[in-house]
Amino acid sequence: MHYLKSTILILLVIALTVSASEGQFPDFKSKDIDGNDFALAEFLADGPIILTFWATWCKPCLKELGKLTEMEEFLTDHGVRVLAVNTDGPRTRGKAKPFASKNGWDFTIVFDTDGSIKTLAGVAEIPEMFILSTEGKILHHHVGYKPGDEVEYKEQIEALFPIDVLEKSVPEDDVAQ
Repeated sequence: MHYLKSTILILLVIALTVSASEGQFPDFKSKDIDGNDFALAEFLADGPIILTFWATWCKPCLKELGKLTEMEEFLTDHGVRVLAVNTDGPRTRGKAKPFASKNGWDFTIVFDTDGSIKTLAGVAEIPEMFILSTEGKILHHHVGYKPGDEVEYKEQIEALFPIDVLEKSVPEDDVAQ
C-alpha cells in the first residue's frame, strides 16, 4: 500500500512538472475580493495579464504589488492587467480587502482559500509572478521579489506587448492619407 501511495505521488509530481514545462497556466475558478465568481479563462479573454501570488503577511509580496500599482499606466498602455491571487489562511484572509483599499490597489484580487490554485500552478513560494497570454500560455515566470525586479517586468512586457508608436503618438485624424 505504501509503495502504491509513493508511486501515485511521484506520478502526480511528474504530471505537474510536465504541465508547467508545456507553458500553460492551469485554468481555475474562485471568488474575487468582493465575493463575486471569478473564472481565469473569462478574465484572460480581455487580454494578457500579470498574475501574482501574495499574502498580507509577505513583505516582498506587498512591495511587488506596490510596484505593480506604480506601473499601472505603463501596463494599461501595453494592454496588460494585474490579477493578484491571495493565499492568506482563514485567520488573515479578512485583512486582504482593507489592505488593498488602504494601498489603492485597483487590480483584480481573488482568493485561493484552500491552496488548490497554488498547487495547480506548482507555486512553491510567494511572491511568484507569471505573465500570461490571452490563451493562458506562460510567457514569463519569476519567483520572489527584490527591489529592481520591476525593471525586468517592464522589459518583458515591452518585448511581449509592444505599443504601436504611430498609433500611440499621432491622433488618427492627423495621419496623412
